[in-house]
Amino acid sequence: MDPQAGAILDEVPMRREGEPYTVVARRYRPQKFEDVVGQDHIVQALRNAIRMNRIAQAYLFCGTRGVGKTTMARIFAKCLNCVKGPTDQPCQVCDICQAIAAGQDVDVIEIDGASNNGVEQVRELRQNAGLRPSRARFKVYYIDEVHMLSTGAFNALLKTLEEPPPHVKFFFATTEANKIPDTVLSRCQRYDLAGISPQLIARTLGEICEQEKVAADTDALQVVARRAAGSLRDAESLLDRLLASGSPRLTVEVVQAALGTASDDRLLSMLEALADRDAAIALKLLNEAAEQGVQPTEVLGGLLDFLRDAMVLALGADSLLLAVTPRQKPRLQKLIERLPIDAILAALQIVDQHRSRLRGSLHGRLLVEMALVRLARLEDFETLDAVLHQLASIEDGTPVSRRPESDSAKKKGNRAEIEGERSTASERSVSASGNPTGSSAVETSSESAGSNGPARAGVDPKATEPDGQPAGDLDLESIRKHWPQAVARLPLKFHWRISQVEPVELAGPDLLFVSPRPGYTGAESVFSAETSEALASVLQRWSRRPIQVRFRASGSGEGSAKLVEDEPRRADAITSDPLVQKVIELFEARPVQVDYEGPEDPASA
Repeated sequence: MDPQAGAILDEVPMRREGEPYTVVARRYRPQKFEDVVGQDHIVQALRNAIRMNRIAQAYLFCGTRGVGKTTMARIFAKCLNCVKGPTDQPCQVCDICQAIAAGQDVDVIEIDGASNNGVEQVRELRQNAGLRPSRARFKVYYIDEVHMLSTGAFNALLKTLEEPPPHVKFFFATTEANKIPDTVLSRCQRYDLAGISPQLIARTLGEICEQEKVAADTDALQVVARRAAGSLRDAESLLDRLLASGSPRLTVEVVQAALGTASDDRLLSMLEALADRDAAIALKLLNEAAEQGVQPTEVLGGLLDFLRDAMVLALGADSLLLAVTPRQKPRLQKLIERLPIDAILAALQIVDQHRSRLRGSLHGRLLVEMALVRLARLEDFETLDAVLHQLASIEDGTPVSRRPESDSAKKKGNRAEIEGERSTASERSVSASGNPTGSSAVETSSESAGSNGPARAGVDPKATEPDGQPAGDLDLESIRKHWPQAVARLPLKFHWRISQVEPVELAGPDLLFVSPRPGYTGAESVFSAETSEALASVLQRWSRRPIQVRFRASGSGEGSAKLVEDEPRRADAITSDPLVQKVIELFEARPVQVDYEGPEDPASA
């Protein structure tokens, strides 16, 4: 046997044989309103109801596990039935108070709604409710997890709940109030118990350790309080587990080893590695934690807590910190100086999604590793946000305005220079490929200032705009030469449509015909009137003369001028065709674009 372990056991006070042990959560359950932790608003309301003699027939206590629903109901029952009552300060010494505290009073009936949820049990309750209490002032029915009652049981309880005998009071408790019918909710006074803050839980655990004569570090109790997630009963159960470990002093290391939680220093080191985009170090730290028995959910839960505090610190709300201790706060403060708020929000979303996927998964560690790698690959969200803003401006046809730079962007350097380098590289990619439809063309359009807006910093306007041409003769070769740049100046939604066609003929001085490029057979289905107008607008700004764009299914040929002259007549003839009219009527459609293929004379079609 380890000598050190034997020394520890020698210091632990042993319980005498035959003496029953009561767990900490039961032994230190609050017995009066003053002892209730974290529910001052409800305590005050119930005390005022007693003092003003405004006691309702039914009360509903809602809240998560371990926040004091049953405790509140028992204290309220003691206040109503104490021999000195009704009073907001029960004596705690009379038989009624002691029996209620032990859950054994004959006039305070505690019912488990999960196992007594049928109509027959409720009918029996209604029959017994008519009987007067044996010795107390009121007969109190306390139904825990009342949302588990069946629909029939709720319906059977409604009438008694609305007009009970004057000596009957109903107390309900639930963790899921949304499952209770509105007809029941409307007959109760509802009180929502809030989750208890880690500071209050840690303080309560410290008082319990003093009673148990166990030394405990404040940081260690804060770790327990964080793990409890707002439930005082869970925190007391964890403390009971730590007390049973036999350690003479509860330190952070003892708590983390006993509970299997990730070390705060390790979690901060992991976040620092992720901020450096170093996934390898983060995975190595995760492996060290796993070798010490830390569960994957605990790793993601710890990261979520620190990222939440990082968000709070970044927004300047220091008083709302939950996880970080005063000793670790400067380290977290340095971390947020390297991460923009958008990156922190994205990291929170990634961690939360992977944490929810861990439930029921057989590959927990793999999911955590995926989350860490995704966090390490997060890009600069401020730069991305600026690009999205510019794309939205181009989509709306409004001039692109430079967004103000944040402090974090200034620390990383002049954003205009960085974006100028990216823009120049993207433009070179467009010129080399000659393809206006790929990602390079999209970047070029995002760098343009719009139809009338200024060019972005670091970009040569001549690199993204067709060369200006004075009014005069317009030739097809010039249009073909500057076609990619003209397409790049269109809003993004037109790029794919325009990519399927090419200029084929100038019919007259101001009319351009486009036809499908080789290999594209469905261009006529996407080249709409809106697309034609958008392309014509760009060409007009370039050539500084009015120009129209028309789609033609075949390539250049003779008769184009006549086709233009006859186009209105042909369109009228087609839309007035009885078959076309029947299609329009059948599908409740309206003609948007009319394309004609066939003989020159519509009458012979």
